[in-house]
Amino acid sequence: MDNVSLKQRWPLTLLLLWVALLLLLHSPQQSFMAHDEGYYAQQARWIVERGDWITVPWAGHTGIVPLYDRTIGLQWLIGLSYRLLGRSEWTARLPIALASLLSVGLTYGIGCHCFSRRVGLLGGAILATTPIWAQASWLATQDIPLVCLELLGIWALLQAERSPHRFYWGLLAGSTVGLGLLVKSVMIVLPLAAIAPYLLLSHRRHRHLTNPGLYLGLILGLIPFTLWLGLSLVQYGWLPLQQLFGKLLLLSDESFHQTGPLYYLWNIPANSFPWPFFAVGGLFMLLQRPKKPHRILLWLGYPSALLLLLTCFKTRTWYYALQLCPFIALLAGYCLATIGQAYQQRKHPRVPTVLSYISGLLGLLLAIAGFVLILFPSRFGSEMQIYGWVGLALGIGLMLPFTVLRRDRARKRSWLWQLSWPAALWMAIAALYLTGLWGNYSPA
Repeated sequence: MDNVSLKQRWPLTLLLLWVALLLLLHSPQQSFMAHDEGYYAQQARWIVERGDWITVPWAGHTGIVPLYDRTIGLQWLIGLSYRLLGRSEWTARLPIALASLLSVGLTYGIGCHCFSRRVGLLGGAILATTPIWAQASWLATQDIPLVCLELLGIWALLQAERSPHRFYWGLLAGSTVGLGLLVKSVMIVLPLAAIAPYLLLSHRRHRHLTNPGLYLGLILGLIPFTLWLGLSLVQYGWLPLQQLFGKLLLLSDESFHQTGPLYYLWNIPANSFPWPFFAVGGLFMLLQRPKKPHRILLWLGYPSALLLLLTCFKTRTWYYALQLCPFIALLAGYCLATIGQAYQQRKHPRVPTVLSYISGLLGLLLAIAGFVLILFPSRFGSEMQIYGWVGLALGIGLMLPFTVLRRDRARKRSWLWQLSWPAALWMAIAALYLTGLWGNYSPA
């Protein structure tokens, strides 16, 4: 391997190792979150124990009965993990953690295509340290694998644009649609509709719609879903179709969480803090001076269309918004990379300085509050002590940008200042994993 290839790959390797270490951290006490995690884990257990990989099982009054209210892709992944590594909370969640790790790598690759290698690196690091993404990465649910397949399809399309083997990249991109259908049912239609403006309006440039590999991939990707549904229809008649499409119509016609049309506008910033605010800054910078403007239908058009479609879908939940997290992370990464240039070149030095001082002050306050909760548990309640460790970790982390700024007086280590921001969230998420606040969802 030549020096150029090594130089290109070591940032991605270090990023994946850094994220893998975070995902490996957890407390000894683990339990599933009600209700979906236990639902999928139990279904996978029955599939393995009964040797029936076609039926979607659930407990009825007369024993195990078929319940086709969702597809079976995730249960297959968890069941395979059970077969290979034994049955536990850890093995049930392992496929989702691996999908999260792959999603970080794919976000890096998409960022390199659409912006630059540094933006891709920062975007991947930010995605891994987005709070709601990090929590979902250790939940045995469908959403992270779905996002992983969406990112894989987009990355394959970008690879096809510059590779002589565009047929095979189109094959990979097309196959993700059928696999997404197997994992999350017809919810895959929303990202498919969101990518349509990019495929249609930029067709003269990329020519994806004339790539026969894309259509062959669509057919091949549908084979597992078609075989599973066909065998289910043979065994249970029209019941699988009635339950699958009945659930879809119910979700699309009724809101189960009493959310309004502005739900995602407050829910995403609250669950992904602070990265959406950096993303708004990155969007403003890009609209002023677009970088690779021919990609705008991808990095801006796709998430904007997807947000609109998710808002129109009457059932709105926090986990649907996970599909937007990689693009929020890339925009935040662009913002952080641009501010990093100002940090090093001393252009507009007040921006990185003010941000560092705000972060440092907030970190100091959180660290003090964490110390108080740890040292005086009887005063605030022993159950609050665990939150003290999280506050202490986040507080120390938020002081990192300020510390780098003060130590690096020559302003030559902009990369260190940039990475100190996701490192701050890394420390807080590590504390959440280690304390069991994320991972152990037992009511006790």
